[in-house]
Amino acid sequence: MSRETTKDIVILGGSFAGISAAHHFLKDTVDKLRVTRTAPSYRVVLISPSTHIYWNIGAPRGIVSPTWLPQNDLFVPIIPAFRRYPINRFHFIQGTATSVDMFARRVHVELHTPRAAGDHKPRGSVDSQNRWSTGSKGSKGSVTQSIEFHALIIATGTYAEDSLYSLHGPHDDTLAALNEFHNAIPNAEGIIVAGGGPSGVETAGQLATYFNRPSRTNRGPITALMNARPKFLKGRLSRHELSTRKPKTITLISGNDRLLPRLPLALGQQAEKSLESLGVHIIHNTRVVSAAQTPGGKMRVVLNNDITITADLYVAATGVRPNTNFLPPEMLDASKYVSTDPNYLRVTRPPPGGMVYCIGDCATYSKNYILDVYEAVPVLMHNLRNDLLVWELRDQNPYGGKEEEIAALQEADMRYVQNPTDSQLMPITRWGGVGVLYGMKLPGWMVYAMKGRDYRIAKAKLVAGQGHNPYAPDTYIYK
Repeated sequence: MSRETTKDIVILGGSFAGISAAHHFLKDTVDKLRVTRTAPSYRVVLISPSTHIYWNIGAPRGIVSPTWLPQNDLFVPIIPAFRRYPINRFHFIQGTATSVDMFARRVHVELHTPRAAGDHKPRGSVDSQNRWSTGSKGSKGSVTQSIEFHALIIATGTYAEDSLYSLHGPHDDTLAALNEFHNAIPNAEGIIVAGGGPSGVETAGQLATYFNRPSRTNRGPITALMNARPKFLKGRLSRHELSTRKPKTITLISGNDRLLPRLPLALGQQAEKSLESLGVHIIHNTRVVSAAQTPGGKMRVVLNNDITITADLYVAATGVRPNTNFLPPEMLDASKYVSTDPNYLRVTRPPPGGMVYCIGDCATYSKNYILDVYEAVPVLMHNLRNDLLVWELRDQNPYGGKEEEIAALQEADMRYVQNPTDSQLMPITRWGGVGVLYGMKLPGWMVYAMKGRDYRIAKAKLVAGQGHNPYAPDTYIYK
């Protein structure tokens, strides 16, 4: 009797998109396969440089103080939740995909070697050749592995310039960057935040709220409610903390003529008014050319108007780039995003054999909104299932047959329809902010209720443990 074969469904990326795809396949898709007697068994192989997800939804508040968003909640381990599945159905590899051979259908991975205590990359230090990196590429004694894939899901996401906002390898690097920033910030007098988009606006607002208390005239009904019920602020805004904080000069540098240029004008104007009420100094139509630390420990920031300014701390909130440098160039567009069919989520230049997909921020269909992950996962899994069933039927009937069944499956693809409206919530003060949901402008108290209260930190374990959409109801779990 021949030994049963196992085919690997390889998922590159262990953050929101990759974890959700893995859970969905293991909970639902795998049980709808194996319709022929020759069908193989299937295993998910999840590859990621980090063993933890980083709840970077909360990064603008998490970088301000460890008392506002505890670090134990910001970083959630990936592996424990997958132990509920049969051991032969899931395998995790901590490592960096260094290249993909689409013709041989193999992913080459450099395995991560645990670092010695304190051996972390300096904040802002990123491998220019591969941002999705463990920081040990090419090191002496490094171990590599080649994994053959039956189907490949690319979910490597994007990276921010500053490691405060995204993983640049193992989560220990981002944790070290946060600790470094937290240690420096109490004695800092001036902070420069570069970037007039959502991350920059939120970060400047959270810093100003924490260190430069607004006057009573700037406080709204939510504040009064919170003052009346101190339990909302438990462990976050103690009187001792308020009395010992040193005020900061906070400067926000915007590269456009207004804040939030991708969103309606009124939203940017409201955000600017809120920041100015907190004492944030805003510079428009200016971009940072370089930022470097001086021998005296200050940050020297050179602007594109030939002006140089200095501050104690510098935060780069200047957008993101895709983690795709390990992929063949022919798979990418001019901006290095993976060319992806916006309707069916298959890579548009597939290798022989097909079954290569892309989901999330690194795909060309995505607007870098979290909804573009979670609304797309069921579509991707449905189409992957159909492709796998077609492969099973053809494998059992190499000389033809089952053509009607195959044609029916090929015509039954699910189509992803992206919501054309914008959805973005940006808490600025501790008690409110600006936001738009499906194109509708939200009042500040709703921004507070939906995100600003605690940056939905309680959802982090559901994301890691179930592939849960952080903005869906608590009862929502993939069936």
